[in-house]
Amino acid sequence: MLGSFTVSRPTELEDALRLIGEDSLAYWGGTELFLAMKMQLLVPDNLVDLKAIRQLSDVRRTDSELVIGAGVTHEQIAEDKTVRESAGLLSSVTARVGNSRVRAQGTIGGNLCFAEPRSDLATALLALDASVDFRSATGQRSLTIPEFMLGPYWTAREPEELLVAVRIPLPAPAGVYLKFQFTERPSVAVAAVESGADQPVRVAIGAVSEIPILVTADDWSGIDAAAIAAGIEPVPDLTGSVSYKRHLVEVLVNKAVAAVQAGVRDV
Repeated sequence: MLGSFTVSRPTELEDALRLIGEDSLAYWGGTELFLAMKMQLLVPDNLVDLKAIRQLSDVRRTDSELVIGAGVTHEQIAEDKTVRESAGLLSSVTARVGNSRVRAQGTIGGNLCFAEPRSDLATALLALDASVDFRSATGQRSLTIPEFMLGPYWTAREPEELLVAVRIPLPAPAGVYLKFQFTERPSVAVAAVESGADQPVRVAIGAVSEIPILVTADDWSGIDAAAIAAGIEPVPDLTGSVSYKRHLVEVLVNKAVAAVQAGVRDV
């Protein structure tokens, strides 16, 4: 059972920022938050419902970047024409997140802030070189995905800060996202992307270690799947042992790289 708490429903971002703090938590879909509250891992005095703040649900494109509001759901990202045309890989990944309920309720901001080690989005956004914007009542800042994700369920966000947007540099690299799973979350996920001539290729490996890792090289010949697998530190659990997960990493990296080299894009 959930403990007792109050709910605030601001309609302006500035009002929400004044409410957020150590014991007053922001939420949108609540797909992860309410599970943590039921397990007594989080016991807030107040919840700040963000759904009425329109600017958090915007998707816009400029000449240099795609900006996705933190309150945009997985389903909206998957179906948004601007996202599909600007960052097709992200659109494809979000269409396969969790289940239909999670995709309909869960948001990109909530997913990242919860920092679930097996997050599909964290892996894809790392490959896409994304950054995240934060606001508080006293200021704002931006962090890259590696700067933001510090460990399992642990990020660089301060209690009084709100993640307000995700930024993806344009043109976004094209590539593939492969994952192996037999539960709702993947056991291993690999995103391999390339931006074109004179740009490094990028391979992100997620869902296997405590945080996703990124490997870059001048071209695909510099991506050694066996070496990547040997150097990674898998977390053993019910989905596989260390040796099994290293094997999966090697297999998926090889498959992802081969697919991109064969011209497969944004799947």
